[in-house]
Amino acid sequence: VLGEAPFYRPEDNTLHYVDPLANPPELHILSLDNMQLRILTLTDSISVASFRKDQPGYIGARLFGFAFIDEQTGKIENLAQVLPESARGKLRFNDGASDSKGRFWAGTMDHQAMALPLGSLGVTPAGTLYRYDPDGSISQHETGIYCSNGLGWSADNKWMYFSDSYGGVVYKYAFDEAKGAISDRTVFLDFHSEIMSEQYRGGEPDGMVMDTEDNVWMALWGKACVLCFSPKGKLLREITADGVPYMTCTGWAGKNLDLLVCTSAHRHGLGGDDGGKLFI
Repeated sequence: VLGEAPFYRPEDNTLHYVDPLANPPELHILSLDNMQLRILTLTDSISVASFRKDQPGYIGARLFGFAFIDEQTGKIENLAQVLPESARGKLRFNDGASDSKGRFWAGTMDHQAMALPLGSLGVTPAGTLYRYDPDGSISQHETGIYCSNGLGWSADNKWMYFSDSYGGVVYKYAFDEAKGAISDRTVFLDFHSEIMSEQYRGGEPDGMVMDTEDNVWMALWGKACVLCFSPKGKLLREITADGVPYMTCTGWAGKNLDLLVCTSAHRHGLGGDDGGKLFI
């Protein structure tokens, strides 16, 4: 079980999230009114999704590109194949998010580079951050990434945050909302740094969500916790998940958007008895 990418729809008080590694792949729809769960079987693996404006269903990232997903049938309509079939087992799309202008950002992960020790000589990871625009155009905005993961924007849309999980780094960029452009990359958090608290060092920053005060709430893969950092990178809060080392992605839910949710994983017998469950 690999729970990922929770996102909320206030109109019917439902929380949506995916399991891209289920066989067949799944999209879960949880009613927060009665906690009834509907599991939608998908015709292809979707690692992240977002609602479409004024249209039913979702836009999402599949293994090799972008797609629309039918909420009633689970049928996948391929929009663009970004990666070639020859990338199978080497590269695939992972996490993403929609920005304030309805542009859908999603990045890839490099399985081959991640199989080697971090910083191996001569290895430049091939993970890339892409943007799919409402007009169907696709642009590339970052390269050299091991494992593209959480994305988030400040409340004023002047800053964007982006995690490279295997790299152990969260980057911060200046964001041009009108153009959808990023620049001036800095390291916001480095989980391999000596200044990082020892209990979190070596953890992998996974999915994230922002709050209205521009704090970053992120799942830390391998360390059984969700951490909240201020815009200056100060640790404000830790939420522990004892026995669940693989917390994967955070999100907001509830009619007042005051419920923090987090997905988790359980694979190959690892992840604890509660791994793979949704936490609220």
